[in-house]
Amino acid sequence: MSDLAEQQQPTFFDFEIGYSTTVSTPTYSLLPSQKEITLDAQHLSSSGGLSWVSRTKHMKIDLGKRLWQTNSPAYGLNDKIEGSINISGPHPEHIEDITVALEGNLITSVLADGGVSKSTTLFMSHKVSLPLSRHQAEGDIYPFVIPIPSEITLQGIKHLTPPSFYRLHVGMAGEIAYSLKISMTRQGGRKPFKLENDETKIIPILYFPKTRPSDPPLATIPKPPSERDLHFASPNVFISEHVDTFPLTPRWSPVSSHAKRPSVGLEPFKKTVFFSLPAPQSFGSGEKIPFFLSLVFKDSPVQAAMYAKNIRVVLMKQLTVRPVKSSLRKLFARSKSTTSPKGSRTEMIASSNSSGRSSPSSPIVDMDMYGPPVTRRWQLTTGHLETQSEYAEGVYLLRGWISAGELGRGCSWQVGQVARLQYFLEIEIDTPASMEEHLPTFRLEKEVEITTDCWETMNRELQSTGGVPTPALGLARCLLDKGVMYHDM
Repeated sequence: MSDLAEQQQPTFFDFEIGYSTTVSTPTYSLLPSQKEITLDAQHLSSSGGLSWVSRTKHMKIDLGKRLWQTNSPAYGLNDKIEGSINISGPHPEHIEDITVALEGNLITSVLADGGVSKSTTLFMSHKVSLPLSRHQAEGDIYPFVIPIPSEITLQGIKHLTPPSFYRLHVGMAGEIAYSLKISMTRQGGRKPFKLENDETKIIPILYFPKTRPSDPPLATIPKPPSERDLHFASPNVFISEHVDTFPLTPRWSPVSSHAKRPSVGLEPFKKTVFFSLPAPQSFGSGEKIPFFLSLVFKDSPVQAAMYAKNIRVVLMKQLTVRPVKSSLRKLFARSKSTTSPKGSRTEMIASSNSSGRSSPSSPIVDMDMYGPPVTRRWQLTTGHLETQSEYAEGVYLLRGWISAGELGRGCSWQVGQVARLQYFLEIEIDTPASMEEHLPTFRLEKEVEITTDCWETMNRELQSTGGVPTPALGLARCLLDKGVMYHDM
């Protein structure tokens, strides 16, 4: 080992460095030439690159330091929006009220008959009124704090507050957008002062909550200890609280003559193929999901060997939205109070707990105004079979895994009954084309929950970051298509 260490050590040589005097040194001056790049010190000092600062005529809004490399302020789970409003401009005594509102909107665009149906649903609103001083003066600073609710209640069902999201697919686009709305109400002064206009500033923000599985992951699924412990006739093949087993459903191929009577002749195949997963079905994004396939054809070992060669396991991602009905969209378009020129706007506001002078809104739900759900599904990853063994005659056990998407970039979420992002495992076992008339195929679709992070305690992360909640910045990748995200990542 010492010999190897000596070989790896760098060797130093003693030699003199020779300098050439044939090249003249550059000429320095206080004034740069036209070809040189200069930095404008005045521009850099006033750019406010260290803090999130927005301005109106009478307000300077500061949302604190730029902690993350995003184009908008980003917040994580159990985070709070802390900022301040600095009063500027003439006649601060005319200010009557200043409110700060956190809003969450679901924006959908669906290609329908007659064009694109675009609607905006306000699903969360949390407003805070700032207490103003009795004698207001220019330069007064009013701090505010708005906690971001980790959960929202819609239609009587409690869900985790969904993350910022954007997805453009064929014939459909869905977006979860959050913003901070700062409004200043001003009164008109006496002559010769003119009537002062109210001011509103809308600041987009990003919400990327970290989620984790409720239980530690199961690295592998154990096989049955012995043949006598196999109970393939039961839905639970493995007697374990950490493993769930599901039977695959046999189906005749559409080109088979049996397709006209799809339930005939399938009874002998109903309990022959099983798929096992860790329980509960909650996995961190980017993790390996272990699975176990059991093929039980004791009366026909040849069929077991044949099916074992035609197995496909894929992870699918599915977005479902329910747009506002076209007839109601036209009705909203006539009402200036409920719509904008670009589309319809409805309210389905979630209640949230708050403190101070705040006004949480109560739920307003009417599912009759929404049309049927529109769904788009696309493939993320493909499974891999690692081992295959013939446990007994006609009994094949296959072990494999599939990646839960990309590390840190996946998250299941739901907004009441109007939007949902889900993940599904699809298991398909096909027969050769020459056998489609005689043997069925097998199918199983199982929903799984995908979280942003792996299983661990939240306290460990908060201790390492000094108590600052870390956003799940991997979720920001879905916003790249919209062109609102990272400077350079």
